[in-house]
Amino acid sequence: MYIPVGMAYYRNFYNDQQVFINGHELKGVQSFNGNWSIPKSPMIAAGYEYIGSEIEGALQGEVSVSRNIVTGSDPVTGMMNEMVSGYLVYGAHQSKNKSFSFNNGYITSYNSSCSVGSIATSDFSLTAYGDIGSGVIGDTDYQEIEPVVASSNDMTLNTSFGSTNAIQSYSLDFSLDTKPIYKIGDMFIPSKYEVTSPITVSTSFEIFANEYEIKNLIDSVCSSEFIENISFSLNEKCSNSKIMSFTLDNAHLISSSISAGIGENLSVSLSFENQFSDVSELIKKIF
Repeated sequence: MYIPVGMAYYRNFYNDQQVFINGHELKGVQSFNGNWSIPKSPMIAAGYEYIGSEIEGALQGEVSVSRNIVTGSDPVTGMMNEMVSGYLVYGAHQSKNKSFSFNNGYITSYNSSCSVGSIATSDFSLTAYGDIGSGVIGDTDYQEIEPVVASSNDMTLNTSFGSTNAIQSYSLDFSLDTKPIYKIGDMFIPSKYEVTSPITVSTSFEIFANEYEIKNLIDSVCSSEFIENISFSLNEKCSNSKIMSFTLDNAHLISSSISAGIGENLSVSLSFENQFSDVSELIKKIF
């Protein structure tokens, strides 16, 4: 009888991985994606043709994280106007001895969405300048939580045309156009950063129509009826206890559509926009 002997292949399952940002462990993470590339350019000299290559451009990497909303607090929303660092820590059998780290990063986009039959999500991405890849692993203590799931049947939308929980889906997203500023002699790490303004926050809903009537396009030129104060909350299952909420005062209606079919409910899709002059104002007024 022969007994096969070989090396076991240990995969890193989800329970072998944790994501940290500025010392906070992110809960409900569904996926983590990190990458970097080197902007090399070929050098050609007269009489010699190709003589080598050199780095010409900024060293930077990208990180994107997808999460389910399972807690009542989100550390990411308070970090949008500051430099961030963090890592994905991993290792077979929860050894936590390897990491994909990032430093000198700025959050560049945020999205939260949910539709009927789904759990609400809260995703973000960031750009890290100069230092991304393997690095020093910090605190990796795991803090247990009792998840509070935000699902579609526990959403409430409040507007001037009424309060409804007949929401079929929502989406809120914005991008931060962060521009690093370099100086000669210090190419790889920016000396400062600027965020282009205005910052546009886009929000859309699909609801089953009750009393709502779509507005007339030509009236949008002069009417204030196209400006709404909107708020919506994600609550615990079978409870009015709020998990997370978003507020958008003076949101401008920019598009609408109506849809109906035999045997189907009449549904209305509405899209709004808000403009903000800086990130601090956005954080204060929405979150």
